Amino acid sequence: MTQMQEMPRPKTFGYGFNYSVWSANTTVTLANVPWNNDYRDVVRFDTPAALDDYIEHRSGPVMVTTGVTYAAFGRPIRLQVPFETAHRYNYLRAYNPAQPSAAGDTGRAYYYFVVGVNYIAPDTTELMLQLDVFQSFIYGTRFGNAYVERGHLGIANEDDFKNFGRDYLTVPEGFDLGNEYETRRLFTHQVGSARIDTPGIDGLRDYAIMVVSATALDEDPGTVDAPKLASAKGNTMENLPNGAEIYLFNEISVFKLFMEAMSDKPWVTQGIISIQAVPRLDRYGATTTQKMVSGVPVDEVNGGSLTTRKTAVTEYWRQGIDLGRYARLNKFKTYPYMVVEMTTNTGQPLVLKPECWQDEHMDVVEVPHFAPPNARLGFYPYRYNATDDVQSTGDSYGIIHDGGEHYSLMTSIANFPTFSVVNNGYMMFMASNANSIAYQHSSADWSQQRALQGAGAAWSNADVGMQNMRNQASVGITAAGQSTNLANETMAAHTMVNGVAGMVGGAARGLAMGPAGAVGGAASGALNFAQNGVNTAIDMNARNQQLGINNQATMGSLSSNMDTAGIIRDTNYQLAQSVAQGDYANAIAGINAKVQDAKMTQPTTAGQVGGEAFNLATYRWGVDLKVKMLQPQVMAAIGEFWLRYGYAINRFTTLPDSLMVMDKFTYWKCKEVYVTEADCPETFKQTLRGILEKGVTVWKNPSDIGTIDTATNAPLDGVRI
Repeated sequence: MTQMQEMPRPKTFGYGFNYSVWSANTTVTLANVPWNNDYRDVVRFDTPAALDDYIEHRSGPVMVTTGVTYAAFGRPIRLQVPFETAHRYNYLRAYNPAQPSAAGDTGRAYYYFVVGVNYIAPDTTELMLQLDVFQSFIYGTRFGNAYVERGHLGIANEDDFKNFGRDYLTVPEGFDLGNEYETRRLFTHQVGSARIDTPGIDGLRDYAIMVVSATALDEDPGTVDAPKLASAKGNTMENLPNGAEIYLFNEISVFKLFMEAMSDKPWVTQGIISIQAVPRLDRYGATTTQKMVSGVPVDEVNGGSLTTRKTAVTEYWRQGIDLGRYARLNKFKTYPYMVVEMTTNTGQPLVLKPECWQDEHMDVVEVPHFAPPNARLGFYPYRYNATDDVQSTGDSYGIIHDGGEHYSLMTSIANFPTFSVVNNGYMMFMASNANSIAYQHSSADWSQQRALQGAGAAWSNADVGMQNMRNQASVGITAAGQSTNLANETMAAHTMVNGVAGMVGGAARGLAMGPAGAVGGAASGALNFAQNGVNTAIDMNARNQQLGINNQATMGSLSSNMDTAGIIRDTNYQLAQSVAQGDYANAIAGINAKVQDAKMTQPTTAGQVGGEAFNLATYRWGVDLKVKMLQPQVMAAIGEFWLRYGYAINRFTTLPDSLMVMDKFTYWKCKEVYVTEADCPETFKQTLRGILEKGVTVWKNPSDIGTIDTATNAPLDGVRI
């Protein structure tokens, strides 16, 4: 340290000591300091004595003025110090221990920045000074409220993560966030998977099969020859009326056994409306009643609501996020610097703001709905955007409303895969036509029997006709014979009568003529009688012969007619038998052909094929929660800025007297500052306000300025906005 020779003290003319006029015997000390005259960086020592101690330990030449020196703004001062020495220093302290000049004042020093050094003479140098308003007046200044735009107050605030950062850390910053997020953590919640080796929640490794049927699968199905079909009795799953019955298979192997058992009963399985793969319903409180279907145990779903599930996918998930160098910067745990993607991997992800998820343990609510026709499983973040003003409500079946976004912010699995049942078309035809085929067989048998009976009846009728013809001919012959005999007898009687009459007549005429005439008349009458008898015999013989001829002709005709009728009878009977047998064979052949054609009937299906099975087969059903953050280079750019200048705050608070909220340095950028107490002119008071409003870094230790790692700057205890 160079000690200037003290000059003789002149007579005092009553000038006081202040920042613009130095009275005689003022001690001037040159020094080097790391802060600067644009007030970008300032140092807030604990006391003025600490500041003076720092100056003395870093000082250069010290001199005492011999007269009045005017240190007014814009006016240079001259000191007796060589230029080669003076130009090495950037700071000056002026102090007069003989002051104050007014009663009650306390001694003080004034501090200046050396902004220019000019050579005057070998032992005289001219200095251009700028009063350091901050160091000269800050220790007597008190601040009131201030609207803080940015600063370390946001980092030091002990309540910064209150309400998971929503209260203080969501002020927009306006940074470039890069073009993509990176996944830093992945939490999964599984409800089912076809990958059997993939472990899941509650040990679930598979899924269930839900069958909805319009036929009662548990009723006696009968056989293909005597099928039985019973309609569904209905169901009230989830308290919704449904005319179908709902069956559940928790094991895929049991479902396969069921299909094998029902493969030969297509008339029952044709009533299956849908077969869907769904999560295990027992995890949602569904109850079932076990029934036996063709020897296979089947669970019929009972009515009633399903239970929603609230599951903590992970606990204290925010605490596990490693920010590394930026561990103190909780703002990185808020949107848009971090997001949580909640997805079922079905193309409808939710992008969540971490601070809006009012849940420490990443609780997810599962909302099941599997009653036909639109099964789905929804997931939503528990109490997202919720406040204490609206509480969660529920009942014995779980949460009704969580008090947050609820269903308005939900992702879901809605397109469950569906499958179909292949039915045997031939057996389906045989079963559905069992009665009609039996009827056709019966009809064919009856047709044959009716035809044969008709043929027999025709044969019998023909035989009766022939017998009738025979009887008629016999009656005719008898009648003809009787008629001829009657005619002969009549004729003989007439002949005798005529002969007797002739004889009597001849005798009578002879008597008239005399005895001789009488004898002659009698002889003549006898002759006529004999002649008439002979004629009668001749006529009778002729008629008898004619009768024989007629009878012979009648019998010949009868015999011919009967032979012809017999031939026709036999021919018709044989034809009727042949036709009846042919018709029967043709009818049976038609039935058999129909059955044979049925064997070529294509298989039929029940249910339908559709839905989305990709995730189930290749990954899992459930929800993934991905914690995504900025890319490292973007995070570093923002993080370094925050470490140096703090967060955007944009709210009123009271500035601490020390202006320190961090242990090494504190940045302030205010919109408005109230100075409640200051022992300086208004110009300097406004200067102090202006320093804080333009943005300034207040340091604790001058040696830290520009030298320390900003990440080592730790918050002070008890700081709150």
